[in-house]
Amino acid sequence: MQTLMTPELCAALFICVLAPIHAVVVATIKGRLAGLAWGSGNRDTSPDFPAWVDRLSRAHLNLLENLPTFVGVVLIAHVAGVHDQLTVLAAWLFVAARLVYIVIYGLGITFLSIRTLLFFFSLGCVFTIAWRVFQSSL
Repeated sequence: MQTLMTPELCAALFICVLAPIHAVVVATIKGRLAGLAWGSGNRDTSPDFPAWVDRLSRAHLNLLENLPTFVGVVLIAHVAGVHDQLTVLAAWLFVAARLVYIVIYGLGITFLSIRTLLFFFSLGCVFTIAWRVFQSSL
């Protein structure tokens, strides 16, 4: 049985792979800064990490909060057979926005509330895919 891997599913796969890679990067940084004993221990207490490390941790949590909704909408669109240029564009713009979000947040760039704008932009991408699914069912 051959299955069709659409560009939207590729974007969802990319995000699903990005999440654990991001987790490993943050854990590695924290382990190097706090030491092997802390990194391999229970981590009941946490040392004071530099602000950029804490921001990367929060960016990871934000990615995990948004990942299920994105993947869910992409899967629903796939099952419903909704696949067009707009859904492809929205899926990959979501990925791009999330990547830029991680970098911007990690660097602590607050100019023009760019991080918040990226969050809402990525949310708009999710709503765009959902809208196309609803539109196709009318």
